[in-house]
Formats: sequence, structure tokens, C-alpha cells
Amino acid sequence: MHARDQVQLAALLATHAPIQIRTMNQISPKGLEQYWTHSKSRLDRWGRLLKDHSESVKEAPTAQLPGHWETIRPILEEILISDVLTRVWTSLCIAFDRIHRGETAEATVRSVFIGHLEARNRALNLMVYGRGLDADLAVKLNRLRRRTERWTDMLLGYVSVATDVKNMGFDNERVQEFSRDIREQARDGSHSAGWPLLLSSALDAFRSSTIDTPAHPHLNQRITAAIMSCFGPEIFDSTGVIRPLWELRISNYADDTQTMVEQLLSLESPDAAVPIELGTSPNEPHPRF
Repeated sequence: MHARDQVQLAALLATHAPIQIRTMNQISPKGLEQYWTHSKSRLDRWGRLLKDHSESVKEAPTAQLPGHWETIRPILEEILISDVLTRVWTSLCIAFDRIHRGETAEATVRSVFIGHLEARNRALNLMVYGRGLDADLAVKLNRLRRRTERWTDMLLGYVSVATDVKNMGFDNERVQEFSRDIREQARDGSHSAGWPLLLSSALDAFRSSTIDTPAHPHLNQRITAAIMSCFGPEIFDSTGVIRPLWELRISNYADDTQTMVEQLLSLESPDAAVPIELGTSPNEPHPRF
């Protein structure tokens, strides 16, 4: 899965999840754990790759610099684009905890958000000060940065209709401006009609501004599946969500079912230790950032 495909899920969540989280009893602990685990793996890989690139361009001959930048380009694009989903999902989890007066989701997703923020700052620092970045690629990356920031603020405008998203966007004033426009659309009855156009625009906006090589396709897919597993089928049925995202959700449930079957079978072994609570993991996620 390419990171730009995650913008589709961000758009879906921003436009439909704010209402659903008010009626949900909980956000799946298993889904949150998987989100944290796979996001942490991706953050670790980003960190190593950015560090290796930074050291490489310092010592590389001038003629080899363009090759180093083409190698790191998918990483830089992935960091920038996936930030859209990270911020939308984080804002929804924070809203869920505040609405239900709990503390189940925010700590987990905020630790990922902080890690992503650090990775983004390192990527931007490389784009500004990195040796050998040619002007053409610098312009393309900067345009992508601006596009992701604007899309993030627009989608948070949808979320802010239902809950406070202060400090989650890039420009709070722009978020509120989008929010006012969205409220007017809702009063006019054109809010739901704009969903297909929003999805189509998200696809087009990032398909034309990125290369087709995904940096971490498997981790992107697992992160997306983890987020989707936190919701019931209603949010997808009501929106006519595109088939690939629905298949991710089904796949995630299949993996969970297989794990549960394996745990049940292990109880039949006379040497097997009985778990304290079936279905829980001994390694609970905790902030490391």
C-alpha cells in the first residue's frame, strides 16, 4: 500500500467517524495495540534511513548525490503524506476519550503522533540543509509538504465540527475556516453529496505529486488495517467505502481470529501455561517517545 492511499482512509474518518465515536463503547484495544506496534516499526525504519542518508551525502562525491536523493525520496514522501492520517486518527482518539471521559486511546496514539512529528522535522531539516538536493526535487517536495498541510487542515475542519482539534493542524485559523464552510454545507444539505468528490480529489491530489514506489507498503497496510479494525461495519456500509480498504479490514479480522484459534488450541496441550486472560498480550503498548 502506498502512503497516498491512506489519505482515502483519513478522508473517510474525518467525514464520518466524528458522529460514530459518540455512540461507540470503546476503541478496540487490539486495534490500538496493532496501530502502535506497526507505527513504531515504521518510525524506527524512518529514523535509520534518514540517519544513513544524512551521513552518506556528507561524504559522497558530488556526482553520486542525485542517486542518494532519489533513494531517500520515497521515505521523505511517505513521512509527509502519512502525516495526514496520523493527525486525523489522533484527533479522533483524543475526542473519543474526552467524550467518554476515559484514558484508553489518547496515550497510545499521541506517542505515535509525537514520533511522527519528530520524523517530519528531521525530514524537513534534510530538505532544507541536506547537501546536494537539486532545485527541481526540492520544489516538488516542498509542494507536497504544502499540499499535505492543506489537506490535513481541511480534513480536521470536518472533525472540528464535532469536537475540538486545536493544535492538531498546521494552521488553526485555516482549520476553523474550513470548519465554517463545512457547517454551511451541512445546513444546505450538500454535505453528504460532497463525499464522493472529496474522495476523488484526495486520490488525484497525491497520485500526481508522488512517485509510484512505496517506501514501506506492508507497514502502511498493517497500520491502515489496525485503524479500520477499531470501527464497526456501519461506517463502511454507509459510505460505500472503496473495496481495497474494506478488504484490509476483513483481512485484519481474519488474522485476529487465527490468533484466537491458536491460543485456544494451545490450552489443549498438557504442558501449556494457562494465560491469565485469553486474547491479551503480555507486551502492552506504552509511550516510548
